[in-house]
Amino acid sequence: MNTDWRADPRVKEMDPEKIAFLEDLGTQIRRTPRSQMLNRFLSMTAEAGRRGISFTDRETDILAGVLMEHMDPKDRGKVEMFRMLSRRMGKQ
Repeated sequence: MNTDWRADPRVKEMDPEKIAFLEDLGTQIRRTPRSQMLNRFLSMTAEAGRRGISFTDRETDILAGVLMEHMDPKDRGKVEMFRMLSRRMGKQ
């Protein structure tokens, strides 16, 4: 995945700790086999909670938009899946 998303002005307004977490998440996701993707995502979500990191709906929408602009079309569906899961988990 292209990493130019970090230079987007919408992302630069975010807390640096959140940006670092997202970079780590991206690294973890790239290294995770498809069959373990959901488990990896859930464990990273739990890690964010332990570290007190949470994203507002606005931040999530900005990130998804920015990331999708810099992704291959085949990977865009993955982001949409993660957004859906994130929203569901946030309602619990």
